[in-house]
Amino acid sequence: MSRVNVRVRPAEAADAESLVEFTRTVEVPVGVLSGTGGKQFDAEQIGARLRSVLAEPDRALLVAVDDTPEHAGRIVGVLVARTDDIGVVEATPVLHVLHLVVAPGQRRRGVGRALLCGAVHLAEERGVERVLATVASSSREGNRYLARLGFAPLVVNRVASTSVLRRALGMSDGPERMAVLRRARLIRAQRSGLTARIAHRGA
Repeated sequence: MSRVNVRVRPAEAADAESLVEFTRTVEVPVGVLSGTGGKQFDAEQIGARLRSVLAEPDRALLVAVDDTPEHAGRIVGVLVARTDDIGVVEATPVLHVLHLVVAPGQRRRGVGRALLCGAVHLAEERGVERVLATVASSSREGNRYLARLGFAPLVVNRVASTSVLRRALGMSDGPERMAVLRRARLIRAQRSGLTARIAHRGA
């Protein structure tokens, strides 16, 4: 498949409508874009979220635009990134690529590579020496693609709702029960302090 004549640039407020249409037509699970599996969003919600991303100084939204005459600036890919830190003892700054999405029919034509080139330039502008990319663990193609470019595996992130964890951990106590237990601990602590003060006076 021939390579597309693509140009990468920062997204602008005027791109909001085109970005909404792009996110509604790409063939990826909704959870990849929303962070929650299976939840659908309307155009207004998507637009509001995209505008908030554009307004955040630590985030960047790059768009790949097809400059061929027949498409005249159509968005064919999106990359969302933010400056982040990894490591607990020694924090290492990274440019974290949160989403890298290419439109159907435009894949394997250099769009993803062009967006990642934009990410490299962005990292260098911010004085960051490493790029971290998040990819779905189920995406064999995405993981292989990043591996070929030199991305090494770091960690596997897993997500669960608090309700699922509560059941899995056998946490049968409801919020009211937990509040009672906290109050009981507080009362015991206060009584222990009072007893210690009385003993001290008697001495």
